[in-house]
Amino acid sequence: MNKSLDRILDANLNRAREGLRVTEELARLGLEDAGLQRRIKTLRHRITAAEKSITSRLLILSRAAARDPGNRSRFKFEKQRGSAADLVRANLRRCQEALRVLEEISTVRKAGTGLRFKRLRFQVYDLERDFIKRLIATKKEPPLV
Repeated sequence: MNKSLDRILDANLNRAREGLRVTEELARLGLEDAGLQRRIKTLRHRITAAEKSITSRLLILSRAAARDPGNRSRFKFEKQRGSAADLVRANLRRCQEALRVLEEISTVRKAGTGLRFKRLRFQVYDLERDFIKRLIATKKEPPLV
């Protein structure tokens, strides 16, 4: 079961960081907002620090992407995003979901670590709100309905 847990942790740590990385680029190059970009970068680094608190193993060694049953369906289609706001919402929600999984699974490894991921998840909820507000304020996106 440890190897399975390692795979779950590895996949969701990657998913959370990837979601933040996309939004970081949107903040940096799309909005040219250094403060928002730093905030996102800090969250990515906190996820990496939280990873170190739950394992000393190289999680990458547990990867088995070729035999991942969820892998096959992902490459059949690509969802089109209609706007920068759609990209922000999709990627931050991906990050939030991954953090929720990490919150639960990490408790098997070390008591108390789930709270760390929970705090990060709530910070990403606030980030989502603030990023969308910023897009609307700069008129780079129409108000959302």
